[in-house]
Amino acid sequence: MNNFVFHLSTKLYFGDNQEHKVGQIIKEYGFHKVLILGGENSLIKSGLLALVEEKLTENKIKYHIYKGITPNPEIKYVIEALAIAKKEKIDFILAIGGGSVIDVAKVVSVAYFYDGHPLDFNKHLVEPKQALPLGVILTHAAAGSEMSTSAVISDSKNNFKQGFNSPLNRPLFAIENPKYTLTLSPFQTAVGIVDIMMHTLERYFNESTPGLLSDAFAEALLKNVIENANRLNLNPNDYEARSNIMLANSFSHNGITGLGKPQRMPVHLLEHALSAVFPEIAHGAGLAVIFPAWARYYQKLDVAKFAQFARNVFSITGKDSEENGRLAIIELEQFFKKLGLKLHLRDFAVKESDLEKFALIVSQNKKVEIYHYLKPLDFNAILQIYKDCY
Repeated sequence: MNNFVFHLSTKLYFGDNQEHKVGQIIKEYGFHKVLILGGENSLIKSGLLALVEEKLTENKIKYHIYKGITPNPEIKYVIEALAIAKKEKIDFILAIGGGSVIDVAKVVSVAYFYDGHPLDFNKHLVEPKQALPLGVILTHAAAGSEMSTSAVISDSKNNFKQGFNSPLNRPLFAIENPKYTLTLSPFQTAVGIVDIMMHTLERYFNESTPGLLSDAFAEALLKNVIENANRLNLNPNDYEARSNIMLANSFSHNGITGLGKPQRMPVHLLEHALSAVFPEIAHGAGLAVIFPAWARYYQKLDVAKFAQFARNVFSITGKDSEENGRLAIIELEQFFKKLGLKLHLRDFAVKESDLEKFALIVSQNKKVEIYHYLKPLDFNAILQIYKDCY
């Protein structure tokens, strides 16, 4: 096990009606001027925005609202929200929504004290030194951004989508009421479930020492998500199933399933190139296509770990370890299909001629490789995985 420092600074308020505490929570922290960030229509339709406005007003907290943030959030949202924050001298940001809204809030919070372009953080040109504090009311279980150190932003005009990590990105608090996920479409629920699983699987398939506790956490989380996803297939209004998935969402990406080991995410890099060029493709939908192809590439190189995955997550216990790993990948792919998701890039608007463009983006025009402790992915290997996806 590697040495590590783990500090989870985000306070979690979980359960029914926890959002009613938002004004009191912010008041107790001593903040006075809030910038509320939100998505498109659901914020208003759910009544959540009106409730938050009421609670802030009751606690004599001034606020401004910026909404309309869409999935795969573009840098323009950061720039526009940042302008409001600076003009109004905001001292706190409240993100209401899913990962896209939260990621915009994170970049606004660090860019508030930076004179350069906000995308410099995602391009890894600078590291944040200071940030506005922020909190979250979560409405979509998917990205885990409410407890993570990560923030992903797109600049699709330049085929760019990338994240950066900083302890300053962790929100002060997160409020999670599973009832707000009851109105999500089956597709939104499905891609969220995939995103939760991928944050766990990516960490799981990094280099591990035997008997690692974080791997056991990961296996338990994956089994729980699959079980509750199957319950939602039978009854989309199963509140307990949605509660478990929402909580798994937060623990999939807060670092606990990667303690004591590297936490590289190569499949996310492969997917970011896809949704940078095709921003209409949901992140989870892209991951559902790419991960099985990535897994097939590495399964014969990491037979023992894939056999462990097969045994502990899918209860596949045949005598042939390599065959068990192969069957586990098929089982995972069939689970994605059961969720109603597409399994091939050709099922989207992607053309076969686009695959080389993706590989060039990821490899930075063949200049870099994607790290893996057994075998890095060069341009040719990256292209082969995209072809396998197609």
